[in-house]
Amino acid sequence: MSRAQRRFFRIVILVGPLLFLQAALAFARPNLVVFAVDTLRADRLSCYGHNRPTSPNIDWIAERGVRFDHAVATAPWTLPSFASLFTGRYPTRHGAGLVGPTRNLGSDVPRVLSAEATTLAEVLREAGYQTGAVVTNPYLSLGLHRGFDHYRYSAMAAPQVGVLARSWLASTSDDEPFFLLCHFNDPHEPTDAATPYLRAVDADQSVVGDPQRRALQRWGSDDAVHLGRVTDPARAADALRTKLALYDANILEVDYEIGRVLRQLDRQGQLENTLVVVVSDHGEEFLEHAEEERLAGVDPRGIWGIGHGHSLFREVTRVPLILMGPGLEPMVPTVVPQQISLVDFMPTALALLGVESPDQMDGTDRVSWLQASDRESLPAAVESMAYGPDWIAYSDGHRKVITSRTGDVQWAFDTLRDPAETNDLSDQIDVDDASLNEALVWSDLVQSMAPPPPDLATLDAATIEALKMLGYVQ
Repeated sequence: MSRAQRRFFRIVILVGPLLFLQAALAFARPNLVVFAVDTLRADRLSCYGHNRPTSPNIDWIAERGVRFDHAVATAPWTLPSFASLFTGRYPTRHGAGLVGPTRNLGSDVPRVLSAEATTLAEVLREAGYQTGAVVTNPYLSLGLHRGFDHYRYSAMAAPQVGVLARSWLASTSDDEPFFLLCHFNDPHEPTDAATPYLRAVDADQSVVGDPQRRALQRWGSDDAVHLGRVTDPARAADALRTKLALYDANILEVDYEIGRVLRQLDRQGQLENTLVVVVSDHGEEFLEHAEEERLAGVDPRGIWGIGHGHSLFREVTRVPLILMGPGLEPMVPTVVPQQISLVDFMPTALALLGVESPDQMDGTDRVSWLQASDRESLPAAVESMAYGPDWIAYSDGHRKVITSRTGDVQWAFDTLRDPAETNDLSDQIDVDDASLNEALVWSDLVQSMAPPPPDLATLDAATIEALKMLGYVQ
């Protein structure tokens, strides 16, 4: 054997096992699939106690994973909330959203994600992950596209999202782990439910033929009943029933597509090695606090009690959060009743994937907290209104205050005794109240660490038209 041949075989002997080890490590690293469902209330899912069969596939995930019963979003609308989810920073600290003492998303241009914030996709791409996203809300393109090798935005319904998500999964290489963001916007306005799904959730079939059905894809009409301007709840009962059925039908359609993506993962032999997440950016109001909001009169559109972005009550801030997959095996199935903030999602997910978190995150890795037998609720703060004053909400899991940043308390609740937030205790709050002081200390802290204001978003004609369709822009 010549010297060159001997050298070649030495290289093969040395490099071969190294390549095998690298391939084995790549396969061992879990994949990540995030099903981000816009505008999804936790209590409209069957696994969270809803009496309609809206979520059989999400229920299947919950039965094999960890379901957080009281996950709290960081903002009441899409851009700042998803930016927190995918950067581990509060809205003031990532910059994406609106600024100023009063806000009106209908006319104000939001700011994009700060260049100082690192996205989950950027971290995972740097760690060797294949990164793909299929999204249906234009606000996710204001910085949250960073880090995705494949990023597809279109104003499409759940079936099209499912097709594109499955296609991208089929194109991934077995040599590297992947991260897929699969975003559905169907529960968001306008809730245009497909009739088969509406029939499945509408027990008496009264909604299918409701003459208001088309108008209630939005909030109704002033000629009949407008759910955003209700002064007589009894008169709005039929319209609300129709609206809720449309909302539930959209959830069921999204759930069906989630099931199809799960089966794609299974066919590829990747399901067991994938951390699967179901989460939302915020919930939706359905007249729970209509009278309180009407009296407050803060939304510049003259809307109260419906939609999102103009209040910080539980129906908007409580969201589903379900995790299933590697790293959770000792804990599943389980329900976590304690409060957790979505700002903790990114560092916790990275810990489960075995990937180091970037610096300068506000969120914390909560894996040890999850494993503990003596868990206590974690503080949760909400900010970044889309319409109205710059209010914040702060909860320690027991008491919650909704206040201005200067301490002008609007509402306060004992959320253990009053989870629906119906009994206002604001008259019992004084300047020495611990919950109020914690809220103001948190507010001062995040403001002191805020990055320079990011650029205003550049919205082309197509984006503005898409935002009009979603009801954001007038």
